[in-house]
Amino acid sequence: MKKMKITIIILLYSCLMNAQLSFEDRMSIFFKAESEKINKENLSDIYDAIYDMTLEFNSINKTKYVTESLKENKIYNKTLLSGSITEKGLMSFKQNATLELEKDSLQNFIVLKSSLSIYMEEADGVNSVSISIKENKLLDKNKSKVRINKNHIANFGTLRDYTKVNEVEKEQTYKTIEIKNSIGSKTGPLIGSVVYDVKILTDYPSIKLSKTDFGKSFLLNNKKITLINATNNIIIVDGITIDENFDITAINLDKKENVIKSPSTGKYPIYKDIYDIYNKNSNITKEELKKELPLEKLQKMKVNGFYYAIVNDFPFKNNFILFSRVYGISKDIEVKM
Repeated sequence: MKKMKITIIILLYSCLMNAQLSFEDRMSIFFKAESEKINKENLSDIYDAIYDMTLEFNSINKTKYVTESLKENKIYNKTLLSGSITEKGLMSFKQNATLELEKDSLQNFIVLKSSLSIYMEEADGVNSVSISIKENKLLDKNKSKVRINKNHIANFGTLRDYTKVNEVEKEQTYKTIEIKNSIGSKTGPLIGSVVYDVKILTDYPSIKLSKTDFGKSFLLNNKKITLINATNNIIIVDGITIDENFDITAINLDKKENVIKSPSTGKYPIYKDIYDIYNKNSNITKEELKKELPLEKLQKMKVNGFYYAIVNDFPFKNNFILFSRVYGISKDIEVKM
C-alpha cells in the first residue's frame, strides 16, 4: 500500500489578521455583516483592520510567474472532470465515514474522517468534493444539543491500494477526507449524529472578461453578477449576498492568453462603504479614514451591503476568466458518534 497525502489549510485573509480583535469579532463584523458590533472599545482595532485592508488593495506582486497554455488548463477545459468521482464513490464515502471527538488545550472538535473511490484522475482535486453540515443531532452527556461551528478545516489526501486478483495486481485510488469543526462542549462523551451534505463537482461554467467590461452584468452559474473593478491582484464583483456560499474564482491571463498560474486564490466580502472610500482615494491615510468613517457610519455599514473581492497572486493586467463550480451529484450522509 502506498500513500500520498496533501494537506489543505484554510486561512483568513491576512488584511484582518494583524488587528487585535478576537477571532470571533473579526468573523462576525467583517464576514457576517454584524457591523453593529463595532463600538468605542474596539474602534481603534477596527480602523487598523480597515487600513490594512486598503494597503492590500495597493499591494503589487512583482515576482516572476509561471504560465501554461489555456488549452492545457484542466479546469477551463473541464479535462478529466466527468467520471473522476461518481455516485458509487459517495456510497464508499458513507461506508467508510467515522465521527470522532478531538481535544486540545483550548477547545474540542468533531472530526469527520472518510474516503471515497476515485475512478479517473481529478482535474480539481481540492474542490472535487464539497462537504457541509446540514443537520446537527449531537448531544452532550447532559442530553443538551452541542453547538457546532460550521467553519471547518479540511484535509484531503490520496490513498492508492494495490491488491492481487488471480495473480494480477489491481490498483484502486481513494480520496481521503478529514473535516474538522470546533464545538461548544468542553466535556465528553458525545452521543447522536451529524448529517453532512456531500456534493460532487460536475461542471465549470465560465465567462471571459476584460477591463472594458467594468460595470456590466452577466450570468454565471445562473447567478447575476456585476463586474465592478479590477485593482492590482483583486477583482471586485457585486451580486453575491453575505449569507450564500456562492463559488466564484478567477483565472488570470497574460497578453498571449496564457494562464498565469496562481498557487493561492480566494474571495472575501468587503463592505461597499469601505471599497467606495478606497476607490475614491487609493492612498488614503488612517487619519483620513477615520474622518470618512466615524463610529456611527461604521456601525451602519451593513445597510449598504457588500462587494466580493476575488484574489489572485498576481495583478490582473489583461483578460481574465471568472468561473464557478457546479456540484451536480449530492447525498445527505448521517454519521454517528
